[in-house]
Amino acid sequence: MILQPNDFILIILLLLSLYFDLTKKKIPNFLTLPAIIWGLLSNTVTGGLEGFIFSSYGLLLGIALFIIPFILGGMGGGDVKLLGAVGAMKGAQFVFHATLFTALCGGVLAIIYLIINGQFLKTLKRVLGMAAVPFFTALYFRFRNPYFNQLSLYFSQDIKIKQTEKKIYLPYGVAIVSGALIVLFNFGEQLIPLAGIILK
Repeated sequence: MILQPNDFILIILLLLSLYFDLTKKKIPNFLTLPAIIWGLLSNTVTGGLEGFIFSSYGLLLGIALFIIPFILGGMGGGDVKLLGAVGAMKGAQFVFHATLFTALCGGVLAIIYLIINGQFLKTLKRVLGMAAVPFFTALYFRFRNPYFNQLSLYFSQDIKIKQTEKKIYLPYGVAIVSGALIVLFNFGEQLIPLAGIILK
């Protein structure tokens, strides 16, 4: 694989974002905003109007893919702008593939953090409880068996406990950096055999 000038800038952006996310727990605007501008300008200079459209689509898709998790409080604005910067430099197709691997890396990262903090089983039980509560409640009203009601209350308590637990900071920038580098260096086909089919 032959790296282009934008690829080297992207790698620098990703490594700096990784550093700031791990040490400062945020990805600053002075990294992402210049990268977005650079992506738009460089692609416009090299590709004219088509280059500008290519970069703009990537930027908009990168932001759109993470805007809902951001609104729901699942990630910071720096994460959204980082993915937007990746899209501005590499286009919509690249940022879409990077997002797929980011989600995979984010899931692995979340599991590792939950295990380290001793909350994996509690969280798993809570997630299962979100489906179990309505299920056992429905069974209770159908069969009037108090056992089903007890199970529903049991899982309901775990869901309520979530509000009092300390929130774990998950550096999602790590997942974004990992996902982008996997796509940039074509590691996806090696990591996941089916990725070659998905990415074609």
